Amino acid sequence: MANAGVNVVQNFTADHDLAVKAVRLPRGSISTMDSPHLSLISLVKGWPQQNVRREVLMVSDGIDRLRGEKPELSRLAPDYGAVYHRPEFNRGYSAASHRSAYQTTPNLASQSMPTISTDAPSASEISQRYNVLVYSLYATGVGHAARSGWDQELGLGGLSQIADESGGECFSLGTSQLVSFKPYLETFQKMLAHQYYVVFQAVPKKKAGFQRVKIQTELSNSELESPDNVWVPAAAK
Repeated sequence: MANAGVNVVQNFTADHDLAVKAVRLPRGSISTMDSPHLSLISLVKGWPQQNVRREVLMVSDGIDRLRGEKPELSRLAPDYGAVYHRPEFNRGYSAASHRSAYQTTPNLASQSMPTISTDAPSASEISQRYNVLVYSLYATGVGHAARSGWDQELGLGGLSQIADESGGECFSLGTSQLVSFKPYLETFQKMLAHQYYVVFQAVPKKKAGFQRVKIQTELSNSELESPDNVWVPAAAK
């Protein structure tokens, strides 16, 4: 993943050894448009439409270095007033009109820290739209953001949101580096071996869009993971 896109180093193959040879360490450098969510969107939308099971395993810290550094206005943060400045001065204004003629700028003190990337919900929706289940392995990254506890939590939050909503799972030890990927990959393999293709009838509406779904089982001691929504085409005219 780099520059909001993907670099496919090995096409899909059933040859395990061939796939293993293509696996390598990341470059460890930051590109100009680092957003794992935009890279996921690029991958999902670039896949040919086929009636096959499609799943993604992302190894990432989830930090959006492209958009994640921007603070946002917050009603919960303390407000120390606004900064007033005059676009122009007119001696004909009264004292009351002087203030109304000022342009106001929110005080920086009333702004909050960055929140989860706005691209995370988009990546989740597009994954659900194209029937792609997204799993993730949290791995610490590089640079200033990777040393920031706040950014680490936001990155993990984005990975968790996409995985939960698309029907996958996010594997992590909080924001700590995983000691080994092996036990999580084994769990991932078990999940792949216990998946079911569910067919149901949805009632189409005038416009195509998402419809909420909830899947339950009568079996005890069971847990189901599934996408939150399905994309339903518009009703035929």
